[in-house]
Amino acid sequence: MKFAHLRKSKEMRFPGGVSQPPASPPTAGVGDQITYPVFHVTCTDIARFAHSIGSRAPEYFDAGAARSRGHRDVVAPLGYYVAIRHQTASLVALEELSVDGMPPDLTPATTYLRRAAGESRARFHDRFVAGDRVVVTKTLVDIADKQGRSGAFTAVTHELHYDTDRGTAVVEHFVRILR
Repeated sequence: MKFAHLRKSKEMRFPGGVSQPPASPPTAGVGDQITYPVFHVTCTDIARFAHSIGSRAPEYFDAGAARSRGHRDVVAPLGYYVAIRHQTASLVALEELSVDGMPPDLTPATTYLRRAAGESRARFHDRFVAGDRVVVTKTLVDIADKQGRSGAFTAVTHELHYDTDRGTAVVEHFVRILR
């Protein structure tokens, strides 16, 4: 197996107070983690996201409407966790980008030239509300060599926890395909 030597487990964490995560180690292995800096959810960001997906639900724009539906403040659409993932992981210094221009993401070094998004699924435990402070922790949970119709590829599976002061809001499993 191409990545068998990477299956050892080692932990890589840094406190949320650090401004940026370190670059992915060239030998990223199962069990490695990155905890990204705190993301602050705002009414403006929620409204921008809701507009971008074509939603006009009043609880995404109006605190009174959100409160009448049982929320503390303006509430985000369910898919908002994807915007949080992209914003927290992508705002890094130029020198921290990999040679292919990607931010640190625990994708192991490889000879494959192409990376693509694979399967993604999420479990929702709570909603994001304006004023939330979200900490995203990403764990590399599996590396699997596979054979597809177009040839060999490697599936790298990450688990992301989106935690607020109230607890875990979303748990996402995301597969990155390397060919």
